[in-house]
Amino acid sequence: MRSFKVALVMENRSIEIHDSVLEDLHVLNSVAILDFSSVYIHQSAGRPGVDAGSGWVQKARLQIRDAIIEGSFSDFPCEILGGHITLGEAVLNNEIRIPLGYAGKTELRLESWNGAFVRITGGGVELELIGEPKYVEEFRPNPSN
Repeated sequence: MRSFKVALVMENRSIEIHDSVLEDLHVLNSVAILDFSSVYIHQSAGRPGVDAGSGWVQKARLQIRDAIIEGSFSDFPCEILGGHITLGEAVLNNEIRIPLGYAGKTELRLESWNGAFVRITGGGVELELIGEPKYVEEFRPNPSN
């Protein structure tokens, strides 16, 4: 009897904050709910956002428990220029890892193209991807970087 080894390629995924569109931000029972009409997801067998892979778009909802909000956006939908998420002591610049469910000190900062920002601190965060992802492109890093 022959045995076969099957190599499974683990796909790593993350949202690139700078290519996201925030549709709505509201608070319900001390939970900040951020609805994104579009997030750009980089998927790679290596490091998302760095190594070769593919780009996808999808709707998403991010919920931050025990939320305190500083700043605001004047118009929705709002195209996001950049930001970061802090989970405990770990800071991820322009990136939200998938999957994401975290209990503990959380901070999310989003900046829009017009200079406005929102900073949300809280006690935990959950990410929900909504619907099916749509393929956008293949991503190949620039070898000179």
